[in-house]
Amino acid sequence: EFAASIDGADVVENDANNNKRGKGKIKRKVASREVVFPARSLDFNVMFERLRVYHRLHGTCNVSLNYGDKQLRVWSYQWRNKRRKFDKMVQSDGGPSFVFPGLDDIDAKTYSKDEIPQYNYEWEDERVQHLETKESRHRRRYLLRTRHHIKCLNTLDFNWNITEIPSFEDRLKQLQKFIEEYGHYNVPRSYSDLGNWFHKMKGNFVFGKKHFMENQYPKLLEMGVDMNVAVQGRKRRRRKRRNNDGDVKDDDQTAQEGLGNDS
Repeated sequence: EFAASIDGADVVENDANNNKRGKGKIKRKVASREVVFPARSLDFNVMFERLRVYHRLHGTCNVSLNYGDKQLRVWSYQWRNKRRKFDKMVQSDGGPSFVFPGLDDIDAKTYSKDEIPQYNYEWEDERVQHLETKESRHRRRYLLRTRHHIKCLNTLDFNWNITEIPSFEDRLKQLQKFIEEYGHYNVPRSYSDLGNWFHKMKGNFVFGKKHFMENQYPKLLEMGVDMNVAVQGRKRRRRKRRNNDGDVKDDDQTAQEGLGNDS
């Protein structure tokens, strides 16, 4: 068996027996190997540091769909689901004042952004020792640790509402900042979430979406954004064709030879 480490993930050789037992789940293929992410490999402290780097580079915790670190994208999405599960569990146990007596509000920014306090497991033991059953103690430990992690994420202004989408006016402000910084408005698709949004606007223009053409496109024109230029500025992909001699030619060369043969 082959063992290594890639960004906190264990790399193991393909094992048919493990796959039959459900242990060898494929997450990402590297050549002929499988990359398996065990539960403990996604350590909160390690992933939190990755998110801090992303926040420092992009100014937001909304990890772009085009961002190269797929592990970070999945992890941040999972934590939004954990927050919803956490809130339901706290309410079913009697509310925050009953589950966390004497503690501040979970969304209060009492943690410093520059220095995150270490979790105190002895303090956790004192909080759960009065509970009678093993299941209730295990549940309370989970809630206390999740609460600590949520407060850490709040120091980076983590967006817990995954359905919250910036309005069209907010996108226009982001586009204006992009124009002031780079001197043009043709935002590449790989440029954070703004690139995906602008690519969608170009698609709405190409297909002539009624709502876009009547309500949104006039506002873009007021900013000096001409979608005709933006659409024509995209790189044209040339299909390669191979002739009988094995040489590769593109469509333009084939068309010119066809005109020459006709003459």
